[in-house]
Amino acid sequence: MQFKKVQTITLLSFLFLAFIVSAAFSEQAPDFTLQDTDGKAVTLSDYRGKVVFLDFWASWCPPCRASIPAIKSMHKNYAGNPDVVILGINSGENEKTVTGFMKKMGMGYPSLYSTNSVNKNYKITGIPAFFIIDKNGNIAKKYSGYGSGLEKEWYKEIEALLR
Repeated sequence: MQFKKVQTITLLSFLFLAFIVSAAFSEQAPDFTLQDTDGKAVTLSDYRGKVVFLDFWASWCPPCRASIPAIKSMHKNYAGNPDVVILGINSGENEKTVTGFMKKMGMGYPSLYSTNSVNKNYKITGIPAFFIIDKNGNIAKKYSGYGSGLEKEWYKEIEALLR
């Protein structure tokens, strides 16, 4: 009976991770200017010359919530590196919900308020969605969905782009 439970859990974990899509791109990341939670305008192209990690999220999304500790850890890890920028992009929630959730979760990394046009330009069909943008402003990788351990891939890609 115990073996069957382990088998089932393993199968379900595999199926969940199968939904995580990783794709290589060489297209230019669509530029945007979005407001952050402090009311400041943030423009993606201002970060040319840096590796940028984008996290499209919402407070109501369980996989988004599950990814936050990994992103917080990554933000802390790269805090001293001026060549890496980590930005959250909230998908359509109001200011009170976003700031309250960020405080509750102790996110610590900046988050922006998305617009329909940004979601459309990035072809966001589900969240969480993660993009790693190279120093030239090209989308290096896109990840859809989150499963424990995905952050290893993020680190690997970021480190390769920093070389």
